[in-house]
Amino acid sequence: MATKRVTPAASLLLLVTLGACATSGLEPFVLDGDELHVSLGPKPLEGANHGVPPGVRDNPHFTTDAEVVASIARNASQGQLGGDGIRAALYALYDGESELGFYGLEVAPSGDADQLEGTLRGIWAGVVGLDLVRVHRGGRVFIVVWNDGVSPACWQAVNDVLVERLAAR
Repeated sequence: MATKRVTPAASLLLLVTLGACATSGLEPFVLDGDELHVSLGPKPLEGANHGVPPGVRDNPHFTTDAEVVASIARNASQGQLGGDGIRAALYALYDGESELGFYGLEVAPSGDADQLEGTLRGIWAGVVGLDLVRVHRGGRVFIVVWNDGVSPACWQAVNDVLVERLAAR
């Protein structure tokens, strides 16, 4: 039986391919609305009350595409961030009593998660006090969840699910 020698170029190609298939910390957050709360369902993107980030085609939409990651990061930060240091992003929009959605950002290994956390918390600080937005962190994964007036029970249930999934990663 002949043995094939694996060239360095083939080894590099295999590593790049495996890296592209690596799982993301955001994958547990690609959820149907009823996985968050019984009253929530997917919201058609064309009927959204808020601007949908450019490049988002599905709901929920997970991506590692640099342009779409930057687009979602800009929306998650009210225009203050791009995609620098962010390896993946998620956008999800749900409809119930009103709209509820979230942005997910996963910091790249070379990125600064503490800096991103400070930026996101600073941006949303005024609205957090109104309990319309919460920023959650689990290591290198951030979830910015917002609502347009869902019931307190729905809001708490959604946040509980997100925190539980962040802790389980």
